Amino acid sequence: MAVEKANEAKITSLEENKENAMDEGLSLEILQIIKESQQQHGLRHGDYQRYRGYCSRRLRRLRKTLGFRMGNRHKFTGKKITVEILSDSRYLLLVVMEAERAWSYAMQLKQEANTEPRKRFHLMARLRKAAKHGEKLEKLCESQRVDAKTKLEAQAYSSYLTGMVQFEMQKWKSAMEAFNKCKTIYLNLASAFTEEQAVLYHQRVEEISPNIRYCAYNIGDQNAINDLMQMRLSAGGGGGMMAEKLEALITQTRAKQAATMSEVEWRGRTVPVKIDKARIFLLGLADNEAAIAQADNDETKERLYETLLAECRDTIQAVREELRTDV
Repeated sequence: MAVEKANEAKITSLEENKENAMDEGLSLEILQIIKESQQQHGLRHGDYQRYRGYCSRRLRRLRKTLGFRMGNRHKFTGKKITVEILSDSRYLLLVVMEAERAWSYAMQLKQEANTEPRKRFHLMARLRKAAKHGEKLEKLCESQRVDAKTKLEAQAYSSYLTGMVQFEMQKWKSAMEAFNKCKTIYLNLASAFTEEQAVLYHQRVEEISPNIRYCAYNIGDQNAINDLMQMRLSAGGGGGMMAEKLEALITQTRAKQAATMSEVEWRGRTVPVKIDKARIFLLGLADNEAAIAQADNDETKERLYETLLAECRDTIQAVREELRTDV
């Protein structure tokens, strides 16, 4: 814990340099600060609870430094960050950290909602709160005191959070519009800087592209599942959050396709398929075999084979359980 706090102190110092390194107006490297904080405080391993704790501690330190405390342990005093008090870029960072804390809590609840469906309502409340903080940040950055790059980053961040809310609500068209706005801004920012500086923006675009394709599929683009499969193949042998996200979206897409599948042809016979798990597996079988054939290294092939075998085992188990209940 002491080591983690020491690391946080170093990051705080680096962030303050990024916040105050400006030629004209207030400046904040929003995406860079977010990604560095996430990677160093839990999200490399998908630990949203740890990251949320970091955001809370960071908020306390910022409020103390700025003299912007929300009362004491006995009494809460609500304070709002307005354009009038926007004299330091750390006020913008306060709003970013509030958004990140709400977002990380929502993602933590999303993990838990897989086994506890009642948590979904709380998840949506946290996600909406994050989006509201994103909108607040965008509004504050409209001030003439804020430089052009920070304005654009704030717009992209707000659009991303709005897209996440719409995505979870299954409002596919509005979600895709928000994600596309976010993508366009980051691509424009990437084109305005050196290749080294643009890497972070391109990484962000890669992160949101699966969401855009999944939205497209739900709107009616039947080729979107192929795009998701290609993204998974391009990800190579690496695991991590990106690979997990792609697997989840591919599974969700197949589940929708499976709803219309009732039978398959096997050895010249038409066989009815009643079990959802079996439908999803059969739909994905050809895609998985094609992905393995296209894989350009052994590590990727091994990972794809492991995924296919795991799906096969789960499907066999589901069929056995169904047969036992029918007896």
